[in-house]
Amino acid sequence: MNLESRDRYASSEDFRDDFIGTLTPGIIPRANFIQWKTIEEKRKKYERYFEFFRELPHSSDTELRNHLRDSLFADDDPLPLVTAAFQLLGHTGKTYASVEDFVDFKKLGKDEKTVESMEYVANLLLALGIKNVLECNLDDYFLGVQIGLESHRRKNVGGTAFVASVRTELEKIIKSLNFKGQPWELSEEKKIIYIDGVTSKKVDFLLQKDGKKIGVEVNFYTAPGSKPTEIKRSYGQVNRDLDAVGASLIWITDGAGYLSMKNSLKEARDIHQNIYNFQMLKTYLEPDLELLP
Repeated sequence: MNLESRDRYASSEDFRDDFIGTLTPGIIPRANFIQWKTIEEKRKKYERYFEFFRELPHSSDTELRNHLRDSLFADDDPLPLVTAAFQLLGHTGKTYASVEDFVDFKKLGKDEKTVESMEYVANLLLALGIKNVLECNLDDYFLGVQIGLESHRRKNVGGTAFVASVRTELEKIIKSLNFKGQPWELSEEKKIIYIDGVTSKKVDFLLQKDGKKIGVEVNFYTAPGSKPTEIKRSYGQVNRDLDAVGASLIWITDGAGYLSMKNSLKEARDIHQNIYNFQMLKTYLEPDLELLP
C-alpha cells in the first residue's frame, strides 16, 4: 500500500528532486561536533600516566620492551598503564583483537600477573608502535588522537540522533491524530510476523490502528551508504510479504550522503514508494495516516 503523498509524484525522478531539495544534510548541532569537555575529562584521567611513558627508555626495541615488561610486573595494578598505552594508540574498546591476539582488558586485570604475561603485553605494545608514540609530545599527541576519534563518534551518534528526532516527530503526529479521534499507537523495535507465522520483519518503529500495521525504518547518511542497494535487492519481496498480512512499510531517511546517491535513491523509489526524508515526514505523514481507512 502506497501512502497518499507518495503517489503524488509523476515519476521517481520527480520524487528524487523533491527529496534532494528538502534534504536535511546533518543532524548533529555545531556544539556537539567535538566534545571538548569529554576530551578534557579524559585527558585529566590519563595524564598522570603520561610521565611513566615519558620516562621509558627507548633507544632500542630491546631496552624499551625489557623496561616496559619489568615496570608492568612491578606495578601493583598494571592495568591502568596498559589501558593508557592503548588510549595513546587510539584504541578505546574493552578488548583488543588481531590475527595473532585477543586481549580482554578486564580479564587481564584479574588474572595472576606473571613476568611472561607482562612480556607479552610489552611485545604487543611494541609491535603496535608505542615506540613511535613516545617520540611525540604526549599531551599534544593524546589531544590529536582524541580529536581523530571524534569522527567515529559522530558517525554513531548521528544515526542515534536521527532516530531520536524521528521518534519525537512520530510522537507529535500520533498525539495529534489521537486528539482528532484516530486511535493510532506507536511502539519501538517490533517485529511484523509474516503469513507463515515464523519469519518476520523487524522495524525501528511500529504504527498501529484497528489492526492496521505500518512499520517504520530509519537511517541517516552523512556519507553514501548501502540501504538504497538493499532496497533494490530485497524490498520488492518485503513489500509483498507485508501486504499479505495487511501491513506496510515506510522508510524515513536523510543526510548529505544522498547528494552522491541520487541515482540509487531514484532506483530505490522505483521499488519502494513509501520513502520520506525528515521534512517530508513533518509535512506529509500525518495527513497520509489520517486519510487511511
